[in-house]
Amino acid sequence: MIDVINFINQNQETVLILTGIVLLVFFIWNIYLSYNLSKIKKRTRSFFANSEAKDLEEIIYKQIKKTNETDSAIKKIIADNKKIKNNLSGCVQKVGVVRFNPFGDVGGNQSFVIALLDNSLSGVIIQSLYSRDGVRVYSKEIKEGKSEYALGKEEEEAIGIAKEK
Repeated sequence: MIDVINFINQNQETVLILTGIVLLVFFIWNIYLSYNLSKIKKRTRSFFANSEAKDLEEIIYKQIKKTNETDSAIKKIIADNKKIKNNLSGCVQKVGVVRFNPFGDVGGNQSFVIALLDNSLSGVIIQSLYSRDGVRVYSKEIKEGKSEYALGKEEEEAIGIAKEK
């Protein structure tokens, strides 16, 4: 210990210069660390700016909760979509209309056949026959594109038109 004190007393200028250099290095290091700390604080502020959370753990917990809620909502939408698809399969999706003139003495194509079918080609055919004496309306049930009753060429044509759609 006495040797160190003797060295310092004999080389005071050198010790002062070395002390100044060490202080300068520490000062520059302090400026560098302060700069990096301010950058980290700025990033942290922007990260927490849109949140009421006070720390990262709380933000992650809230995000997991939102993700679980979103997953539940998506599952509900998928289930609802399946129900809608099932309901739609029984709705009228295919329509075929044919106008015709069944009697030569009546002008124009006033009579018609309309086929109203679902996705499995089941539904109804409605036929309207127009004559001078009046209008007659008939219907036939259709199951999978066929009827238990005989179909006329216009009815077959209406089913064919509906199948194409």
